[in-house]
Amino acid sequence: MTHKNGQRFHWSYLSYVILTLFAYSIFFGLEVPNSMFVLGLVATGLAISIQELFQTGDAPFQNVASQIWAPIFISLSFLGIFYFMSYRTDLPSLYITISVFSLIWINDSGAYLFGRKIGKTKLFERLSPNKTWEGSLGGMACAMTAGIALSFIEGMPSILVMIGFAATCVISGSLGDLFESRLKRDAGVKDSGTFLPGHGGFFDRFDAMILAVPAAILYFEVVLPK
Repeated sequence: MTHKNGQRFHWSYLSYVILTLFAYSIFFGLEVPNSMFVLGLVATGLAISIQELFQTGDAPFQNVASQIWAPIFISLSFLGIFYFMSYRTDLPSLYITISVFSLIWINDSGAYLFGRKIGKTKLFERLSPNKTWEGSLGGMACAMTAGIALSFIEGMPSILVMIGFAATCVISGSLGDLFESRLKRDAGVKDSGTFLPGHGGFFDRFDAMILAVPAAILYFEVVLPK
């Protein structure tokens, strides 16, 4: 999508590698100074900026922003999983992590079914003409019901906390989905890629998670701080 907009993306791959190594270092408790990863990201940012001095394109700010911001944005959900698995040992980390994905997919399925049956009022026609308020509310009801059911798993937070957790995942996930639609429209493409034909691309399967996982982290930090 960045290439469609005439922007570069080359240095972003190095940022991905550094962020991935940083996450693995935390998760597996490797004795690697965090400053090394910070310095690596700073050096990459400087390299991206210096590169623009020698380019002839007319959008240097967009090129720098896309190469620095894009890998951080896309990796938010995957890096956020390490927060639950490595830091929030007071929670059933594995169940919470799986719950984020499950609640998003349950919401998507419910929204699709309710939207097909009773959907009439457009939710955000400019970005996603197929989404309706009826479908979205139906999907949220399904996800919150699932949140209640998940609260009965041993060690999981209370029903009220899980209802709020489900609502947080659904709302932030829906916003993530709409934001990804915004990016696709800006790039003038229907699908984010060709890796998963018929599913809108690999990015489309995880766009909701990108905002849902950080939102879930904020939710637990406020409602159930460690």
